Amino acid sequence: MTLRIVALTALSAVALVPAAHGSVPQTTVPDVFVTVHVTMTDSRISLDRRSAGRGDEVRFIMRNAGKKLHNFTLGGTAVRGTGRQTGFSVTLKPRQEKFILLFMDYRGPIPYRSKLSQDLHKPGMKGVFTVR
Repeated sequence: MTLRIVALTALSAVALVPAAHGSVPQTTVPDVFVTVHVTMTDSRISLDRRSAGRGDEVRFIMRNAGKKLHNFTLGGTAVRGTGRQTGFSVTLKPRQEKFILLFMDYRGPIPYRSKLSQDLHKPGMKGVFTVR
C-alpha cells in the first residue's frame, strides 16, 4: 500500500509539470527584431519599411547617400502611452552610416524628419513611422 501511495504521488507530480509550464506569464521582452533601412539623399528620406509592432526591437540602419550633411530625427520627448517615447536624432556626413536600436513601447504614429535648415522645406524629408 505504501508503494502504491508513493507511485501515485510521483505520477501526480509529473502530471503537474506541463500545467505549471503553460501558466508562465508573458512579458514585454522583445521577441521580434525588425530592421529598417533609412536612406537619406539630397532631396528625400526613404525607409524600406514604415511600421513595426508594439514590443518590437527596431534596428534603424541609416545611410547618407547624398552629397551634403543630413539629419534623421524620429519622434521626440513627449510622454506617450505607458512609457516615454524618447526617439532619437542623428546627423550624418556624406557616405556615413550609423545604426540605433529602439524598443517600441508605444502604439501609434511617430513622425520623422530632418531638422537641418537646408532640408526643412523639402517635402520628401519628412514622413510618419507607425507602431501597430
